[in-house]
Amino acid sequence: MEQYKQIAYTLLRVFFGTMIAFLISNGIGLLDMQAWSDWKPALTAAIGAVLVAAFRFLNPKDDVYGFGAGK
Repeated sequence: MEQYKQIAYTLLRVFFGTMIAFLISNGIGLLDMQAWSDWKPALTAAIGAVLVAAFRFLNPKDDVYGFGAGK
């Protein structure tokens, strides 16, 4: 169960880290974003980053970390 908590925390950090990086790189302020069209590119980038990290965790052939680590 502890491993799943660590995976969830890592995925949350990846999500928010990517979103913050996207916003900073595009010069968009959080208070300036009022419509869904403003949030959509940032959320798409963050979800894409989370999917890459989640795939690595779930891959049993990945011996660095995730389910394949330590075998």
